[in-house]
Amino acid sequence: MKKTSYDNVEIITLEGRIDQEGSEELETVLQECLDNKKYSICIDMVNVKHICSSALGALVAIKRKIRDHEGDIKLVIVNDNLIKLFQTTMLDKVFEIFDSKRECLATFD
Repeated sequence: MKKTSYDNVEIITLEGRIDQEGSEELETVLQECLDNKKYSICIDMVNVKHICSSALGALVAIKRKIRDHEGDIKLVIVNDNLIKLFQTTMLDKVFEIFDSKRECLATFD
């Protein structure tokens, strides 16, 4: 997991399989963003093969908190299986999903 900044957007890049341990790390990184008043977050999941339900839960929980501060979490997903997972769980209605990091970053003010 890697965190970088671009303008006023935090970019969190995830890779491989996001399991329980990765979920806890993701939640910690997202909470740090909140604590540091970084409310615009792009999560790059281009190289993610699998994400567990607890990681999805962490994303939803932090997104709610960030929305309270007029911020947002947006995702970059190209893996068809992950896109289907987000559609099946209706999380594609909760998160904006983009094909590229450039597209995602362009949507933040």
